[in-house]
Amino acid sequence: MSHERLRENLIRAQYMEHAVLMSLMDVYRKADADARRYLEVEILETMTHREIMKALQRSFDEFERLGGIPEGKLSMREVVDHLRNQEIVETDAERFYSEQAALAPTPFLRGLFDLISRDERLHHDILEYAPQARESLREVVRGSSCVVEGSPGSNFAAIVRIVLGDLGRRIFVVRTREEVPRLSEEEILILPSYYEDRDRVRTRKEATALATRLSVEIAGRAAEGSAVVLYYASDLAPAPDLAYEFWDNAISVLRRSMRDVYLLLVCAVDEGGGCDAVYPLVDYVVQMMDVDALLYKVRKVSP
Repeated sequence: MSHERLRENLIRAQYMEHAVLMSLMDVYRKADADARRYLEVEILETMTHREIMKALQRSFDEFERLGGIPEGKLSMREVVDHLRNQEIVETDAERFYSEQAALAPTPFLRGLFDLISRDERLHHDILEYAPQARESLREVVRGSSCVVEGSPGSNFAAIVRIVLGDLGRRIFVVRTREEVPRLSEEEILILPSYYEDRDRVRTRKEATALATRLSVEIAGRAAEGSAVVLYYASDLAPAPDLAYEFWDNAISVLRRSMRDVYLLLVCAVDEGGGCDAVYPLVDYVVQMMDVDALLYKVRKVSP
């Protein structure tokens, strides 16, 4: 997980908050008693904003160093069982921050303490949910296809890597964008000419022809028994009214052309492309409930 861009923005935010604070302090020195009462709230909250930005920057710096810690052997369930021993600490923290929200002197601080209290509750809920969610994800490999869907910007790669790890297959990736993470040395990058042809599709016949062309190229380059990842499959299909015909033919051609292929389609649900149209054609859908891939729901959609 990279926070480089966010780190840069945090530094900018610190300078911004500092400049605002200096301006407020300059006015405060000239203000009478009534005006100062108003300014004191603004000054306190601006100081808090600045210090939060500093703390976030330090947190991300420390977080990046986690990658240097050697990997252990505790499973997800063992980790959760271990963390449950400190559940009382989480409960006490939730209660403590809730109490501070009632006592805080400004709306911002009340909201901040309330948010932290609710986040402590979320930590507890995630711990309860994680083992069941991980077990449900193991179900996905019992089929021959799945869709991983979520909002744009979600950490799709985290779920994809788990599924691919459980599959233990050779991996072939169809990358629709340059920024798609590298999951395998075996891949193709969709060229701009494909999108030009996609945008010209107007009929079912044209949609199936485009799907055939794509699937034949994939089958010609991917090894038998591979897991084929269509990363941002939502980019590949033509207009929504032709998406079902496109995917029906694309998947059929792949299955006829490749023995024992596993298909994994990544879909950003707010970017068009017919994710819904794929549901009748796959075995499972993994719906991401948050952008960090901590919360997700698996459902079987085909027998």
